[in-house]
Amino acid sequence: PKNNTLMEMAKILNVNYIHFIGVTPGCAEDIMLTFLWLDEDDRSTIHLFQLVRNPGKCNASDDKSVRYYDNDDWPAHAPVGMWLEYGLVNDFMREWCLRKEQLKSGEISEDEYFEWKINWPATSSKVDYNGKDDKKCSYQWRRT
Repeated sequence: PKNNTLMEMAKILNVNYIHFIGVTPGCAEDIMLTFLWLDEDDRSTIHLFQLVRNPGKCNASDDKSVRYYDNDDWPAHAPVGMWLEYGLVNDFMREWCLRKEQLKSGEISEDEYFEWKINWPATSSKVDYNGKDDKKCSYQWRRT
């Protein structure tokens, strides 16, 4: 079908049209949708956590290690971490981390979490560096 027909179908089904119209491979939206579907397939695949700034001097040495406390919450072998210098993806990851925390704490339901994912980026809101959510988005996904 033509793009405008696909967009109308998405509107009728109340889902984001991005799921019907292909995105450019490797673009920010493609990366994020891949992460979201991996999470939907198996919630234990991706673990997000917010890094906290160290009050010491930045770049004081060549040590780039991020340390963690070895306990039952971590895998037997040290996980691999990464950060991205990709503004839109960084913003998304910060918001996604907050949504997963809200789900775990019971602040949002499984249905709301799924609604946020399936309709992203229309459900996206600004999450600041302190994890505060402005709750402004173009698609209302939360039951308030």
